[in-house]
Amino acid sequence: MSVTLGELKELLLRFSWERRDWPREDVQREFGALVLYIMQQADRLGIDLVSAGEACVMRQANSMPTLVPTTRELDA
Repeated sequence: MSVTLGELKELLLRFSWERRDWPREDVQREFGALVLYIMQQADRLGIDLVSAGEACVMRQANSMPTLVPTTRELDA
């Protein structure tokens, strides 16, 4: 079976919604195994997960509208 990263993200969202009634220990064990697998694959591919996560946060922050006007907007 081949799954793209986008499909995996969708599966994780569905998993977290459908399994919210699972005992916390079971969900924790599943997510722990998943994190270890992702870490192993990232290491194998030479991907720095911390840098990748920081870049994702920055992309999301840049795509969100600002609620407080910037100095440039105030000067206009």
